[in-house]
Amino acid sequence: MATRHKRIVATLDTGAAADWNDDHISDFTDEITHECMLIGPAVTNCYDTAQTSGGSAPVATFEDDHGWIKFSTGATTNQTSCMRHKFNAAAGNITYINDYPILTMAINLNAFHTAGTVFEFGLMASATNPFTANQDGAYFRVKDNKLYAVTGTGAAETETELTDITLSQDIYMHVRIELNATGANFYVDDMETYEERLTTNLPDNDLTIKIHAISVNNVDTILRTDGIGLTILRVK
Repeated sequence: MATRHKRIVATLDTGAAADWNDDHISDFTDEITHECMLIGPAVTNCYDTAQTSGGSAPVATFEDDHGWIKFSTGATTNQTSCMRHKFNAAAGNITYINDYPILTMAINLNAFHTAGTVFEFGLMASATNPFTANQDGAYFRVKDNKLYAVTGTGAAETETELTDITLSQDIYMHVRIELNATGANFYVDDMETYEERLTTNLPDNDLTIKIHAISVNNVDTILRTDGIGLTILRVK
């Protein structure tokens, strides 16, 4: 996760102690930062994979000379590979819109069919089944070879294409979602300027980190990630 600094300075600029202390001293009064680099530990240490259906449950793997968590649906239509964050050693929600959650993920969309919905990843209600319409949450969706920003209440959703983003097989990108009571900002690679801000159909349920992949047209859908980070406020 990015660290928030009080002042932007040039490389080698000295600055004053007051510019840096809040960033370099552990301070538990304002927020909690949870980071998972996903290199080495079993996925099930922090994530539940029970929503996987037909496909392979996400696992830690070393591929292309790199450590990943890999999602693979298998080459049969409508199989899924899914994971959701645990709370107290079981699947459960960990945040809410008023926590001002900021989720950052490093995502490799390794292989997928270019027609239909194949991926959803971001903040969603834990108990909701993958790829259910109008899910409570703020998340990214890959559909028809395009990337979308989505917000949902459980009864309705807002889906907006991120027209500046061109997808391809094996694309690697950093994505971020900043969510609060007035809107959801969606970033792709550029973490200073959001690609889209959605202000309608904001989630009204508790949320957790979820990643879903589903196979279309008998094509194996594969996603890999090597980094997930979440920052939330300690107090509302």
